[in-house]
Amino acid sequence: MTVSLPALRAAIAVDRAEILDITQYVHEHPELAYEEHAAADRLVAALSEADRIERPYAGMPTAFRAEFDGTAPGPTVAIVAVYDAVGVPSPDGGMTLLHSCGHGPIAGGAAGAARALARFRSDFAGTLVVLGMPADELVSPLAIDHGSGKAAALGRGGWDGIDAAIYAHPESHTGVWRASRWMQLIEAELPGDVDPRSWDLPFDRYRIDRVVRAEGATRAVVRVLGDDGDELGERARLARERIAPSSWTPLWLTQGLTADAAVAAAAEAALTEVGLAVETPPTMPFSTDFGNVARHVPGAMIGIARDGGWAVHTEEGERQFRSPEGEELAVCIAEVLSASAARLLRQV
Repeated sequence: MTVSLPALRAAIAVDRAEILDITQYVHEHPELAYEEHAAADRLVAALSEADRIERPYAGMPTAFRAEFDGTAPGPTVAIVAVYDAVGVPSPDGGMTLLHSCGHGPIAGGAAGAARALARFRSDFAGTLVVLGMPADELVSPLAIDHGSGKAAALGRGGWDGIDAAIYAHPESHTGVWRASRWMQLIEAELPGDVDPRSWDLPFDRYRIDRVVRAEGATRAVVRVLGDDGDELGERARLARERIAPSSWTPLWLTQGLTADAAVAAAAEAALTEVGLAVETPPTMPFSTDFGNVARHVPGAMIGIARDGGWAVHTEEGERQFRSPEGEELAVCIAEVLSASAARLLRQV
């Protein structure tokens, strides 16, 4: 028998002020990918009662792993936290940092879920893990250069030994997402003084992330999108033929999202128990690096919708996530993640 939702809700209510403080702290300290030192510090402090905390983790100074042991060996269940800001180009050529993608509530909710479950360590066998992952925003400068945090951790063994991974994010539909687009980032060098942003490329297939001109050549970072790996490869080939670059260097790949049946069932049951109407989400119209993870680790990405939608990556979105509605989202994420993990951890 799992730890009951009323018991988890009572524990989350005790920690409500801490959950909301983490949420607001992340908003008040916006940091781009791989620069999230303040946010990581705050989350590690909130998880200080863990049996083990490792930071840096998987070679990333702003990544961490916190572990809470049950009373006996059992499955290792990971809750994923993200906390980087969105970088929005400003008129002066700089970048404005906004938490307009819900990472404040995600951080507060992930910490709240772990703290609630930690109160019931004597009731489960196994290990609860919180994985703090930087660089969720794939358009940030350092994410373009080094790839995403979740995928980078995967390549360095940071997901080894995880039996189930759950990740909650505000989305257009409430439910477990089972498909997304694929994405390949490519650096192209072209001779001469050209502006790749003037190319007539369909926005739903290609995007130009960065252009640098130097020494008679232009370097551009091209983002290619496809609904599956084959379509992605074909679109990359067509783009290369069209722009005829002097060099064409793949940087990193974001694979399409999938979901493990057992982990998805636990998450959907938790959503229903919390009182949310579970939908069958369509294919995500963009990519997520959790797709890379879910193809190697049993996982589920949980979407939580809002009437009227979340205005992600806009100033209105930041206002939504900083508002009382955003605070309630953080508490909801804590409930959903803790109830999902309770189903996946072996009960004693």
